Amino acid sequence: MAETLMSDRWVTPRRAQVETVSVLRAESISSGFRRVTVGNDDPRFAEHFSYLGYDQWLRLFLPNSAGILEPPYGDLDGWYSRWLATEESRRCVIRNYTIRDAREVGAGWELDIDFVLHNGPGGEVEGIAARWAQAARPGDRIGVLDQGRFFTADDHDGPIMIIADETGLPGVEGIARSLAGRPATYLLEVPHSDDRRDLFTDDVTWSVRDPHQMPGAALLPAVRALAFDSTAYVYVVGEASFMLTVRNLAKAAGVPKNKIDFCAYWRPVRNA
Repeated sequence: MAETLMSDRWVTPRRAQVETVSVLRAESISSGFRRVTVGNDDPRFAEHFSYLGYDQWLRLFLPNSAGILEPPYGDLDGWYSRWLATEESRRCVIRNYTIRDAREVGAGWELDIDFVLHNGPGGEVEGIAARWAQAARPGDRIGVLDQGRFFTADDHDGPIMIIADETGLPGVEGIARSLAGRPATYLLEVPHSDDRRDLFTDDVTWSVRDPHQMPGAALLPAVRALAFDSTAYVYVVGEASFMLTVRNLAKAAGVPKNKIDFCAYWRPVRNA
């Protein structure tokens, strides 16, 4: 998931256009996550999509409240203008999500997208995309548009520090897989103990948030105790205020701005 990008260094796709994919599978994988696998076996899809690994992300075009799905078909350039030009009652919903994993299948691709299920005060699932994922069934269709990836430490030869809450976890899993064993330190917060997952490395600190804690509250003590190396690359994503706090800690420790990639994925609903 990606809501507000705070860097202009991300890796953009060589080519991309709005495509339609179908739900192949949908399953709840833990208390806080539902995984939806989508695919398209049309060779034309493969012509316009390349898996870059790491935290590659997509624009998702979801049916609107009337069940209408009319993605702004066409190239990457101009998609937003095409979306705005669609009659308002027929405009689809746009959300941004990272790809947890991708596989070439036949002439096309399968993409795993993990949706965080945050519950509101009454226990209901919050968010249009999360509710769509909860109800998704094989054969349902959505639009997708490749946006590239945000992680930029491919050639960094110093320490790598990756800090995220649950919303960043699917992308972090992609990063860990793409790093293929390269040393990195992971500090991660989740709302449920069963939301933890195998990240192909032993250098992971997990913090489980109490239901009444604000995002980041469980992880911040570990972050504050962390000795930020000024030669490190720091990647931090998640709830906006948590992300900014970690970014400021890294800057105060001497990590250069151009070695900090950060992204605000969400803000919790705060009731007055």
